[in-house]
Amino acid sequence: MAYTDNQNITATIASVSETTVGSLNISAGQSYTLTSLWAGHANGKGGTYRIAVDTYPQANFKYVVNSIDSQFVADEPSYPVNIQINGPAELTAYMTCADATSGVGRVSIGYINSEGPTN
Repeated sequence: MAYTDNQNITATIASVSETTVGSLNISAGQSYTLTSLWAGHANGKGGTYRIAVDTYPQANFKYVVNSIDSQFVADEPSYPVNIQINGPAELTAYMTCADATSGVGRVSIGYINSEGPTN
């Protein structure tokens, strides 16, 4: 039975250089289908973000920040995606802000886990 969930990765960012926001580990035997991506940074200036998956080193999943706030709102537009990741794998989120003003950066990842709940 498939299980739909959303993971939020956050970090305080005060740089215009690409900064790691955080990572998700996908265990062996797990299969995630990413369905949506959203990101916001509380400095109010925008920027870009990307995700990297260690098993897809050639992939370029880069997007414009969705919000100038770090609070995810469910009805706010997200980027619809269809990215299949089979574990074991590590997904890492990075953010490049348009301004070095310190603020919380958040990347929200919607996914379907084909193996069911993990907690």
